[in-house]
Amino acid sequence: WARHADGTPWPYALLTGSCSISLSLQCGLNLAHLLGHERPSWNDSLSSLRDALRNRPQAFAPRDRWAMDWYYPVLTGVLQGDEARACLANGYDTFVMDGAGVRCVKDRDWVTAAETSECAMAYFSVGDTTTAERLLIWTHNLRNDDGTYYTGIAYPDNVTFPHEERTTYTAAAVLLTHTTLAPNSPTTSLFTPGATIVC
Repeated sequence: WARHADGTPWPYALLTGSCSISLSLQCGLNLAHLLGHERPSWNDSLSSLRDALRNRPQAFAPRDRWAMDWYYPVLTGVLQGDEARACLANGYDTFVMDGAGVRCVKDRDWVTAAETSECAMAYFSVGDTTTAERLLIWTHNLRNDDGTYYTGIAYPDNVTFPHEERTTYTAAAVLLTHTTLAPNSPTTSLFTPGATIVC
């Protein structure tokens, strides 16, 4: 996923980033197919990457502390069906603070709007709309009066962290989740169980 200035690869890979790359490859393959182009090397790369993500945890930096490494394999379609549902169930009690949202890291009571929103889409992708909607509702705890979203809130002090930070990526995650869960939204098909993602 990265190289040093001299071109040598870093000694480890990041699971969340690699999951994102796998989804990008899948989207690229789907678009190539629509345009009538064959991309066998992309397909080979995708197969190798998904095999590593599913079967070779030692290939990735140990980051089980981070919520993103928990739900990203589901969000990006690396894990599907019963395997995906089991993955989400295994991490729920570790990363989810009831009524507040998803912790960024498992050992801190710091929830973020982006992780909570993305996790909601992961639950939606396995057909658990109830949990997805509940998580999305909890992001309202981080909504500012002007409609922007704070990055996170640290409990039990109930203070924003980083202090007063409101980022565009946070707003984008919340908006994408709202659109995904909205009835009859075209975005819904991106995360519908069994759907073919185009881009």
